[in-house]
Amino acid sequence: MDHNNPDFPSQAPAAEIALAADDLHFQYASSSPAVDGMTVPFYTGEMTMIVGPNGSGKSTLLQLLSGHLTPSAGTITAGGRNITRLNPLKRAALISYVPQAPQVSFAYRVQDIVAMGSWARDRAPGEKVAGDRPGADPVVQAMWDQDIHALAQRTYDELSAGERQRVAIARALVQDSPIMLLDEPTAALDIWHQLELLHHLKSLARSAHKAIIWVTHDLNHARAHADRVLIMHEAKLAAHGPAHQVLTPEILEPIYRVHVTVQDGKLTFLRC
Repeated sequence: MDHNNPDFPSQAPAAEIALAADDLHFQYASSSPAVDGMTVPFYTGEMTMIVGPNGSGKSTLLQLLSGHLTPSAGTITAGGRNITRLNPLKRAALISYVPQAPQVSFAYRVQDIVAMGSWARDRAPGEKVAGDRPGADPVVQAMWDQDIHALAQRTYDELSAGERQRVAIARALVQDSPIMLLDEPTAALDIWHQLELLHHLKSLARSAHKAIIWVTHDLNHARAHADRVLIMHEAKLAAHGPAHQVLTPEILEPIYRVHVTVQDGKLTFLRC
């Protein structure tokens, strides 16, 4: 596949706010704030990547947006509704979440784990979901999309870290929610699977008008593929906007404490 000429439109359809944080605060017990005064919108039809140094609050923000953590103050709304007031079933129909290190406690088969993604979608009538692709079984399609169709009968405990990551992503694809959150989904993947995932999710954002939001440490992936980039630093929003406007030496150098240059459209980094 030619990733320089992907088969999705170069421009996203007209964006609407899918998910929004308003003056969001969160603090773990006996620690400094992990998220401090975050106000930011996330848009339909777009891929937003969240970046920032270690400990800047990226994963905490994602867990707040998913409803796995409850903010100390502020609100998070999806479709105009406060997600903390939704029951877990309705929230799962709106928002899917792929954690940094997916865990399954029992030795289920891969195809059974992927099929679990349909549970909330099928049991929350009237909730806004993106809808199944016509003519395809969503579980089979998701396994093909994530290159795990050959693993369908394998049990979870037999899988590598990268395979487990792809199973978790496939399960979220079956969930088919309009908002998809992923915490470092490419961290355990080889280069081919990284590029396939980037291409597939950006295409999905465009075609299904989803809001795709993920945390990454790969600034060049963010620069090349994200519609918008959110930079966190010391629990605060440091910058937010189109990737080429945000991922610049002027913004990145004081945050990451490295020398940054742009060569042939790519960022390079040197110790100061």
